[in-house]
Amino acid sequence: MAKTTEITEIQQDAIGEIMNIGMGSAATAASELLNAKVWITTPKVSVQKASDMRNEELEPAICVKIVYVKGITGSNLMLLKQDDVQMILNQLMGQPLEVTPDFEFDELNISAVSEVMNQMMGSCSTALSKLLDMSIDISTPTPYVMDKINISDLQDYEPEDMVVAINFDLTIENVIKSGFVSVMSLDLASELADRLLKLNEEEHEAPPPPAKQAPPPSQAAVSPPQGAQPQAAFDPNMAQGQAPYGYPPQGMPPMGAPMPGYAPQGGAPYGYYPPPYGYPPGMPPINIQSAQLHRFENFDANLPGEQKDNLQLLLGVPLQISVEIGTARRRVKEILEFTQGTIIELERQAGAPVDVVVNGNLIARGDVVVIDDNFAVRITEIIKSKFMDSLGKE
Repeated sequence: MAKTTEITEIQQDAIGEIMNIGMGSAATAASELLNAKVWITTPKVSVQKASDMRNEELEPAICVKIVYVKGITGSNLMLLKQDDVQMILNQLMGQPLEVTPDFEFDELNISAVSEVMNQMMGSCSTALSKLLDMSIDISTPTPYVMDKINISDLQDYEPEDMVVAINFDLTIENVIKSGFVSVMSLDLASELADRLLKLNEEEHEAPPPPAKQAPPPSQAAVSPPQGAQPQAAFDPNMAQGQAPYGYPPQGMPPMGAPMPGYAPQGGAPYGYYPPPYGYPPGMPPINIQSAQLHRFENFDANLPGEQKDNLQLLLGVPLQISVEIGTARRRVKEILEFTQGTIIELERQAGAPVDVVVNGNLIARGDVVVIDDNFAVRITEIIKSKFMDSLGKE
């Protein structure tokens, strides 16, 4: 495939829209991880030489490399200030929110940076998958500590190669207000932009669904049996005051007008035309009856007064509710080695339902949601158990 040497303004706008949606999802993931509100503003797209990517405002920097391993080819470089990354890690690990000169990006801190970017860019790639209607996967992000920004050290860029730079404003409430830059090759940017533009073009050019053609009116003149009562044919158009399937034929009175010499009988709907005009060709008449609903009694309808009082007392007993996102088994030696920043992998996958436990008993499962900056659980399944059965017994 020939190497892309330029990118149009329309493609730049498409890249801006793609990254705007992707980073919006990344901001949501970062907000949940850091327990703070995160804003990533509308991107500003520019095309410049690789040698001009020196940005003194971001130096010394942390460069995170993300390689796309499925769906699209290429890689993305994220450039952030080291001071900003230190503040993010302090927020993550519960440390004082201040920049200290003795802070060191050791193995533990680099691992934490990788995890934060993995969560953010994982959410970004998921959003891109939905937007571009294709499966996109990324490798584990790799952070690099750089005193001076030189992207040619991480990519096969020549000094004169043109790259796409997307600048973002990054704000984390009560933590930082700064910015970062995302860099990708012209080939990757063109691939993403062309994919979005093609989907939009196909959506606008798609022909509307063909209109349903009304079948021709029946030519047979069928008379109702002697003494028979005409029945209503079911047709959804009749509920909206329209003639069914293009009826009545030419010369017949409009809907709602009585049929000359043939008055509606037997509770036929208003504007009903008797056979053959009331039936679509080949459709047998349908007898519609009202549904009979069962009447349920109150839960305590048969309880004596004393039992009702006892039930009210039980309903007022407080119970301890807890939510478990997962569990893990570790040896005592491993637990004693826990420190701030230790990551414990749970047996449950991300996005799986959480357990709702009442007084140590599993009663339900649900999805974690956020309501007014507080976590909540939306119940999706009630677990049948002896504990739940015992609550309903007298």
